[in-house]
Amino acid sequence: MPDNICSTRVTKPTYPIGSQADTSLMATLTVDPAPLYRIRPARGDEVGELQNIDLASATLFRGLGLIDFGPTGEPSQPIPEDRLRKGFGDGLIWVAVDEMEELVGFALCSDRGEDLYLEQLSVLPRHGRKGLGTRLVRRCLQEGEARSYKRVSLSTFRKVAWNGPFYRTLGFREVPPWRLQDWQLEIRELQKQTMDVRLRCFMHRRVKRGR
Repeated sequence: MPDNICSTRVTKPTYPIGSQADTSLMATLTVDPAPLYRIRPARGDEVGELQNIDLASATLFRGLGLIDFGPTGEPSQPIPEDRLRKGFGDGLIWVAVDEMEELVGFALCSDRGEDLYLEQLSVLPRHGRKGLGTRLVRRCLQEGEARSYKRVSLSTFRKVAWNGPFYRTLGFREVPPWRLQDWQLEIRELQKQTMDVRLRCFMHRRVKRGR
């Protein structure tokens, strides 16, 4: 499915990672769901569950006319298994689980030179609006800093509430088209097969340390 589908939305201000204000913000964002959810690395035997989450998350786009789901109008092509397997191998995929250890969301990243690219962010709709998307994104930002990337980047719909506006609350800013790197242009060409890329944008947020 298309990059960065997420069923959560926040309206909190953004502060530099690691600052006192950011620490307070993290506490605010995670206190409520903390007893019910936790973030952990994904396991290799969870491919099917992750694909089901991806499909369920994509249903939020039904009827919006933003994604071509084909003749049925229903999401039917989950994120490919090989992309998930690479995420397992690189240690760049994390899941959100509830108190019963049921998978309810995930974030998948990939190495793009100086950028850690957030390929997919998906949360089950029934677990939306509980801060899980925010917690998963912040886990990616922490990994980006730990691995000395310059930026965490992503591609998303510019105006859909749980896409571009959501990421802006977390400090991401749109990348002008003339500053897109070759690998981003390649992704955009692939997106043209199922989406109107004029409605999408690339965004990034710098992390403390860089390569």
